[in-house]
Amino acid sequence: MRQLSLYGTILRNLGLYTEAQKVGFEYVLNPNSGELHIVSTDGFWGSHNLAFADLGSFIGLTNVGEIPAHMFLDGMELPVWDLLTGEQVGMYRLNKCRHCFPNAAEPGTAADGGGM
Repeated sequence: MRQLSLYGTILRNLGLYTEAQKVGFEYVLNPNSGELHIVSTDGFWGSHNLAFADLGSFIGLTNVGEIPAHMFLDGMELPVWDLLTGEQVGMYRLNKCRHCFPNAAEPGTAADGGGM
């Protein structure tokens, strides 16, 4: 198994987002800002509001690897695979939402996962 395996699908509307939530998607990627958001059973954590979000091109992501994606530092390129076909759809340069990940490790700190 890959150390990191992010699988996803485009969420075209709130219905697909809700289905992805039930399946267990852990993240939502906003392709416009490039920010990775964490998903909870209540929607976005904190002040994020799906009622006003344009989900037309958001990508729901689930982590099936050994290491969760949010454990890596911002800027790291991560492969993303299509959930239905298993084909690689591209590389994603990690950009964690500061609201969802307020304790994101900074490079050079002890909390950065040992250089992951």
